[in-house]
Amino acid sequence: MREDICPYCFSKHLYKVTQTSYKCSKCKKKYSIKKLQKDSTIMDYFCDNISANECAKTLNFNYKSVKERYMDFRKLALLHLEEIYTKNSNQFSEYDEYYFLPKHKRGKVKYLFDAIGILGMVYNTKIYTILLTDQFSHIKQESKDIQITYIKEYAKYLNRYKIVHFEKFDSLIIKFWVYLEKNTLHYKGVSKDNFIYYLKECEFKFNFNRKEQKDILWKRWLMR
Repeated sequence: MREDICPYCFSKHLYKVTQTSYKCSKCKKKYSIKKLQKDSTIMDYFCDNISANECAKTLNFNYKSVKERYMDFRKLALLHLEEIYTKNSNQFSEYDEYYFLPKHKRGKVKYLFDAIGILGMVYNTKIYTILLTDQFSHIKQESKDIQITYIKEYAKYLNRYKIVHFEKFDSLIIKFWVYLEKNTLHYKGVSKDNFIYYLKECEFKFNFNRKEQKDILWKRWLMR
């Protein structure tokens, strides 16, 4: 990031406010070059798929602040994807349903009903995902009154047909499911409330190359 050019309007008409802060005469934006450089560096690590923990350790930054930045980036990615969806909502050509369950929970009946349903859709050469409502809530609520044999049989069906069984890898959606599985392995735990942000991070990174990711996020970061 150059100190002689405004990151907002690219004007060279700047003047110093403090040792590290500038103001642009053209767009009137005031900013700290040091802070923006830090934000840009953290964003680079995010786009390189490096965890917040590893980023903080490598750069010797506060983990809490890096973690918060990462979540901000995920929210910006989600916003960008939602805007694209609005523009392309009538162009979807393929649909597929999938149930996500962390690897350490698979094969265990007691965890199978924690699976998160996702609907994947294709428009042009990109993926869009929607979280499905919890289709197993009634089973979890009524499990005390349902015969254990029924639960086990239903769980076997779920494990056999719904949880990570890929037969064709020529589908763009299937490739995304594989990508999602691979890229969520390094997260030690993601709550259901926050899963949407990690899902959209994977969707964003699957749809756009490294340069496109940084350009999109940086532009939105400055527009906040």
